[in-house]
Amino acid sequence: MPFLFSSSSHRRDDTVVVRRRRALARRLTVAFCAGLSVWLILQCVMSLVERSPVVVASVSISRGTAIGFDDMTVEQVPASVVTESAFHTTEDATELIAQVDIAKGEPIMRSMASKTPVIGTDQTAVEVTLASSTTTLMPGRHVRLVAADRVLAESALVLAVPDRGSGESDGLLSGKAESETVTIALTADEAMAVLAAQQEGPVLAVTIATEVEPDPTVPPE
Repeated sequence: MPFLFSSSSHRRDDTVVVRRRRALARRLTVAFCAGLSVWLILQCVMSLVERSPVVVASVSISRGTAIGFDDMTVEQVPASVVTESAFHTTEDATELIAQVDIAKGEPIMRSMASKTPVIGTDQTAVEVTLASSTTTLMPGRHVRLVAADRVLAESALVLAVPDRGSGESDGLLSGKAESETVTIALTADEAMAVLAAQQEGPVLAVTIATEVEPDPTVPPE
């Protein structure tokens, strides 16, 4: 009888251990399934949010400087109306001219950069020493070059401006005894007139306002 009692006790102990192990296994299985369900739900939610590549400035880019390939990186962000106006690849923005100061980490919008100006076939690049301020001049913009008594060039394309990182100058008209040289695309006749005018007196650059395209839905007056 003691032997039978001992065997029965061992069986009961084994049964309790098995039950506990099964209960633990069930709890672990339930926890795993719950975690997997949460992960799958998050994946479904993330898949519903469309993401778009956006070019972001990896360094601070000064207004008027060419944007280099190493100045940018591409990040995936939720798609929106705003991201549609941004550059999506670094190749699209490389060598463009920054039209505004772009802070590090800021998305580069298409309105922030324009194409590097190109000299026309009937033009030449001339370094013009200006007496007027160059701080508002931008590569790719057009200016009117004037002397004291005449217009030297009605619409001249600005190719390059002084490096503003080394200190800005306001030209001779500000009272400072220094002027700055700007590279401008001119025709042969305009170039000869400008070079001659520089020997006689100061040359000024006047920014030409950008023409606004007429609204086709508005009838002419």
